[in-house]
Amino acid sequence: MKALLLAAGLGTRLRPFTFHRAKAALPLLNVPFIHYPLQYLYTQPVSDVVINLHAHPDSVRQAAGDRYRNLHIHYSHEPEILGTAGAIRKALPMLGDRPFAIMNGDMLVDIPLQTALEQHLRYDADITLVVMKNESYTRYNGLRFVQPESGPPVLSGIREGDGERYHYTGVQIVSPRIVSLIPENQKCEIFLDIYPQLIRKSSIHGFLYEGLWMEIGTLKEYLRTSLHLLSEPLPEPLRPPGMGSNLISPQAAVKGEVVESIVMDGAVIQPGTSVVHSIIGWDVAVSRSWKNVALARGILPWYINERHT
Repeated sequence: MKALLLAAGLGTRLRPFTFHRAKAALPLLNVPFIHYPLQYLYTQPVSDVVINLHAHPDSVRQAAGDRYRNLHIHYSHEPEILGTAGAIRKALPMLGDRPFAIMNGDMLVDIPLQTALEQHLRYDADITLVVMKNESYTRYNGLRFVQPESGPPVLSGIREGDGERYHYTGVQIVSPRIVSLIPENQKCEIFLDIYPQLIRKSSIHGFLYEGLWMEIGTLKEYLRTSLHLLSEPLPEPLRPPGMGSNLISPQAAVKGEVVESIVMDGAVIQPGTSVVHSIIGWDVAVSRSWKNVALARGILPWYINERHT
């Protein structure tokens, strides 16, 4: 199987750090975040990964390279961002003529892709969305599925519609034939522009998953996920090589106090200062105490407006 890993986004919710690098190149326990979805795909029956690029593409190329363990890595650069469906259309020559996986680049999961693919092929779906049924995800906009007498649940609506509400994990299996619905070299969103056409055919199915699911979408989630991984480490097969055991880069100089905070390469925490529940970016020199802030070089502080729980 081949996979499309989505990493072209602007990462606006992770500013100020994404002013300098792509979200995929941010450190998570001192390795680039993109290594985590690549490590996951390495554990699955995946041979090739296509990474789509737009914002700060060189930072993603540097972080991922052209090979991750035994995965061959290819790139699909979008000079103008194309949306998920547009990304599929552009990357299709590298994805081939068999069903492939698509994965958001900002998640930690342990989904059994082979089992999802087998269901997709058995029922000849156009799309198979990996979904979860869990009350803890009610803050997300849900998808509505109806359950036929036999077979997997069928997507009936986006946010509204008949059936039960499920949480979309950001992983799906796609049949290449849907590309005929996607205009070439135009921005096209799969949820808004393509799914409604396929809902009428009842050809979007759900694959039910229970297990690990975390994301880095915002500064708060970035810090929360980082702290969570310290207290509840990932299963060994999902840990990328070089993954650290704390949030402070070995290339940082910490001479003050650091509590529940990320400190990136080249940062300096001066004596007599404290940094609490904060994110300190590359090469930032901290000369006063901070709490609940994100600091990037040359940019005013961004405040993390949520207490850590």
